[in-house]
Amino acid sequence: MDRTAATGTGFVSQYTPLVAAGFESRASTPDELLLFFHHVPYTHVLRSGKTVIQHIYDAHYQGAQDAIGFVARWRRLERLIDRERYASVLAKLEYQAGHAIVWRDAINNWFLWISGVPDATGRAGRFPGRVEAESMTLERYSNTAIVPWETASAGQATTCAAGGSCSARHRHQGAAGAFDIVVQYFDESDGVSRFSLIVGDKPIDTWQADAQFGSASPNGHTATRRTVRSIRLAPGDEIRVEVTPTGTESGALDYIEITPTAP
Repeated sequence: MDRTAATGTGFVSQYTPLVAAGFESRASTPDELLLFFHHVPYTHVLRSGKTVIQHIYDAHYQGAQDAIGFVARWRRLERLIDRERYASVLAKLEYQAGHAIVWRDAINNWFLWISGVPDATGRAGRFPGRVEAESMTLERYSNTAIVPWETASAGQATTCAAGGSCSARHRHQGAAGAFDIVVQYFDESDGVSRFSLIVGDKPIDTWQADAQFGSASPNGHTATRRTVRSIRLAPGDEIRVEVTPTGTESGALDYIEITPTAP
């Protein structure tokens, strides 16, 4: 927003003359206040040497990485804290780390769309290892547009019709090894959905989506994830997500993500 006295709303005039003069000029406005006082192009270069748009991309990737780091740091304390407290805090940190990824992608995808300027590092809009639910082999699942679109990967998810179970299948295309498998889904507040992750014929994990995130729709509020670590996969192994919703929940599935387990 242009809030200068010369060409904008005149907002800066409410400050004392010395302070107003500092904010009136782009050159003397701190980077963290630049977009509040000035209307600049996405390619405007900040004092850091980054463009405005690259700063937006980088800051959101860094924020999500920091949130993931909190989980790793907390895990190191497992033997020093009572089991109940450790598990309770871990669950909250893992939820926040997952939600940081949801909003990292939502915000960066929106800015990528509105600016038309690609991320110089090639991250925004590109997700190696991610398999969209709508591209998986589906049974009883149907594709559904998510509103707002940027709160779901590729703007869509799959939803399960009431009255039965649904499944989404994918065959591992990569090399053999140990992988972390993320199931990104929506946990609505109008019922309970029971999810299962199965590799080949072996059940790997089962959980209930019964949290209360304040919304009965698949959106940015209800987006969450489940991570299962160190699963051995071979080329062609089938990964299957099964869900049985109750109430008026839709058992909505956004994507799975398969990444090599970190050393």
